[in-house]
Amino acid sequence: MKLVGCRETPQFLAPGSVHVRTGQRGSFADLIVADRPIAGLSWLDYGSVIEALTGGAGLSRDETHAAPPRTGANRRAGVREYVEPQDGDGWWDYFRLSNHLSLSITEAAYRRDRWISVEGGSFFKIRVLLAGRLLNRDGSTLLVGPQAQLHVCTGARGGGYKIAGQVPTTLVVLHCGPELLSERLGLPLGEAPDPLRALAGPGLAAGVSNRVSLTPELFRAAQWIHASRYSVLSTVRAAYLEALAMEMVCQIVTDLAAGGSAQSCGRSLLSRDRRRVYEARDYLSQHYTSPPTIPQLARMVGMNQTKLKAAFKQLLNVTMYEYVLQRRMEVAAQMLVEAELSVAEIAYRVGYDYPANFSCAFKRYYGRLPRDWKHE
Repeated sequence: MKLVGCRETPQFLAPGSVHVRTGQRGSFADLIVADRPIAGLSWLDYGSVIEALTGGAGLSRDETHAAPPRTGANRRAGVREYVEPQDGDGWWDYFRLSNHLSLSITEAAYRRDRWISVEGGSFFKIRVLLAGRLLNRDGSTLLVGPQAQLHVCTGARGGGYKIAGQVPTTLVVLHCGPELLSERLGLPLGEAPDPLRALAGPGLAAGVSNRVSLTPELFRAAQWIHASRYSVLSTVRAAYLEALAMEMVCQIVTDLAAGGSAQSCGRSLLSRDRRRVYEARDYLSQHYTSPPTIPQLARMVGMNQTKLKAAFKQLLNVTMYEYVLQRRMEVAAQMLVEAELSVAEIAYRVGYDYPANFSCAFKRYYGRLPRDWKHE
C-alpha cells in the first residue's frame, strides 16, 4: 500500500507565487505564507528555494523566476506551510538561518497517521519531539515526546517516519549540512564523533537514526525555539533562532564526543566488569522508583562498590544518581503529557515521597514546573 504524506523538507510555492496571506489565518511580519505546497524538494534544493522565497540572493532551481526583492520585512523571514484542513490542523514553519543550517517548527494535529518523507543527500538532522508520538513505517513507536533523535544521511534514500494521528504534535528539527561542522565549527568530518563521522565517508544506502539523550540544555533550547513565536521580537527572531540552533548542535557534538570517549575508556575494562556495569544499569532502569543503595547494588552484581561507581561513570558517562534522576524525569515528563494523573500522583509513581521535592527536581532538570508542562 502506498503511503501518502509530506516531506520533512518544506513543500513551497514556486518563488514567483509567494504572498503573505491575510484574514482567517493571519499575516506575519516574520513569516511568508505559501498557499499551496509542491512535492519533490530534495536537500540540495532546500536552501535555494527558501532563499528565493524569503527574498535572498539567487534564483529558483530552474532559474526562470527571479527571487522577490530583499526587503526589511522578508530578508530573514521564515515560510509557513499550513496543514490542509482535510488532513488536520496546524502548521510547519521553516527558517533558513545560514548557508548550512535550517530549522523547522511543527505545531500540528493530523487526523490520521501522516508519513513524512526525508529526501536523500548528505546532511544530518536533530529532532526534538516536545510533545506527540513519531512512528516507524510499520507503526511501531519511534519517539514519544519529550525525546530527541539524531538522523544522519549520506546516501540516496533519507528514510522517513510517521506523525501519529489524533495526537497534538510539537516538533523542532534542525536541518544541517556537513559544512556546518567543518566550516562553522572547524571540526573536520573525519574527526567528528560517531555517527556524524559517516558524513566524511562513502554514502550509505539510507539515512540512519539514533536516539540521543534529551539533556536539560537540549530540551530548553528546543523549548525556547518553539516559544519564540510569542516571546521574541520578530525583527530579531532569526538571529535568536540561529543562536539556539547552534547551541543545540554544539550540545549534540559534545555529548556524542563524551559518549565516545566513555565507550573507548570502557573498552579498557574487563569484559566481566562491563557486563556487571550493564547489569547494574538495567536494574536501575527498572527500579528507578525505589533504587537500591550503591553497596546493595554492588553486592547484587558481584562487584566492589568503589570499582562499580568508577566503572559506571567511565562506561556510561553518568553517575548512578544521575542515571536514576534521568529515568525519573523522562518518565515523569511523558506521564505529565499522556496520563490523566495529578502532579502529586505522578510524583509518587516515579519515586518521590513528597510532591514538592518532585516539583523542585523537575524544574531544576527541565527548567519549568510540572504543572506548566502538564498544561502546555
